[in-house]
Amino acid sequence: MYLKTQQSKTKSLVWSGYAVFIWSIAYMLPHLYWALGGKMGGVLLKPGSIHLNYFEWINWVASVFLTAAGLIGLAFIYWSKSRVSSYILLFISFAGCSLSTSHGIYGIFYRILQIIGVADLESGSFDINKDAYLLWDLLLIEPWFLIEGILLGIVGWYFLKEARSRKIWLAACIFGTILGLITGIMGVRFL
Repeated sequence: MYLKTQQSKTKSLVWSGYAVFIWSIAYMLPHLYWALGGKMGGVLLKPGSIHLNYFEWINWVASVFLTAAGLIGLAFIYWSKSRVSSYILLFISFAGCSLSTSHGIYGIFYRILQIIGVADLESGSFDINKDAYLLWDLLLIEPWFLIEGILLGIVGWYFLKEARSRKIWLAACIFGTILGLITGIMGVRFL
């Protein structure tokens, strides 16, 4: 694929780059809070998660990844785009799109199956008092992943100039998402 990128910054590229940045940083803030030892918001998580020894470490790692994802959105707008740096940005965006989108889709369907009793829960059958974290996961966390993946796909789309490059981009993102879903179904989780 011969890469032709948008030399001038279109409004679509700018808004999608900022959308990736804002969406990522907004989700990074609670992780940073938890990484610094904060305990509020623990109701959103599986009971006992906030008290795990490695909870703060996990949130430090998440904060770094989320900040990097946000900076990728800005890089599409502000980074000088040589051929190599363009390929690097697109590869990172493709990987983020595929992983986040498949994670979100898989997570939403899996949580629905757990709530309706098709998939097993550690605690037995779904009980709103014990398993409220499943609803938070279904309504907040998994949709965040899905939207992050879509936004990364959109910024890559607007970065590309030619219709053929955009078609290849869309096909690659769909293929990556399907591959992510297949690995999720097989029990391999990347995030």
